[in-house]
Amino acid sequence: MHRNPGAKLLALVAGACLVVIGATGAASIATSPVPVKASTRNEVSPSAGGGFFTWAKSRRGHPHVYDVWGQQEGQPTTFKINAPRTSGFGGGIDGSMLVYQEVKNSNSDLRFFDLVTRQRTNAPPGTNTQRWEYGPSISGDWLQFGRAVYQGAEQLILQNRVTGEQRVLDTVNSKRGDLGAGQVNGNFSVWAKCLGNTCNVFRYDIGSGARIALPRNGSLLYAPSVTPAGTIYYIRGKTTCGGAVLVKTTLDGTTFVLADLGAAKDALSTSVLVLPGRPPNGTPGARIYLETEKCANRRFDIYSVDDVEPVPPPGPADP
Repeated sequence: MHRNPGAKLLALVAGACLVVIGATGAASIATSPVPVKASTRNEVSPSAGGGFFTWAKSRRGHPHVYDVWGQQEGQPTTFKINAPRTSGFGGGIDGSMLVYQEVKNSNSDLRFFDLVTRQRTNAPPGTNTQRWEYGPSISGDWLQFGRAVYQGAEQLILQNRVTGEQRVLDTVNSKRGDLGAGQVNGNFSVWAKCLGNTCNVFRYDIGSGARIALPRNGSLLYAPSVTPAGTIYYIRGKTTCGGAVLVKTTLDGTTFVLADLGAAKDALSTSVLVLPGRPPNGTPGARIYLETEKCANRRFDIYSVDDVEPVPPPGPADP
């Protein structure tokens, strides 16, 4: 992806087919995506939380060089996040803290940025190496990110920021493979793994160590994000661009289609924000941000979809 120097996922999963019925769900297109950042620039890697929205925007005249930007909810002004003489991509937000990817002198590291004080800090020891770290996400004590170990090889790493513990959740060792770093949220982590013309989405229970792959039913699954309740949002598709659909699978395996992106668009990443409780029962909903691609010209914009079905509150993990 954009965060990965090989850009392998773009070639592996350029699009999505309209396969809308999951193993236990119903085919029901709920809503149309709403533009969030759709200017003449390329805009990618969205994340929201703590009353802020962050993303990466290409520089004027340089469509493949990005800076990370932030914006407070309800405010028109934006502010640049990555340091001078660097470029970067967005990441994940926990409270007021953003973790993002910063690129300098052909090296990619992870850094932290307080969205309130606007101060940058370094990642914990053991996070950054001479390799290419990318795709970060943060939730509580946990930091998740990808690392390109050498040509064609990648690792997905879950690191405890307090104890320093690192878990390698998945690896690929092929130029035809790719790890989409996904998201960590509460007790759950998700990611996508592509090998050749096959892409799967995985969910990992941090407490129990259990890992499951979602049923593919002949499709490619990629670009996942997750709520603290274990509900996964992702793209279902095939290897040609266009017709991408946004899908939701709850912790019990129930699957719904939330949105059809249309015949001329695809999506390369998602990020989910749990919304405050709404009447009548106060159960929270969710807003899913999508990094979309226009098939005709490889232009990138950010859209959002609100989940019309309530997202269940976090509960105890399955035994």
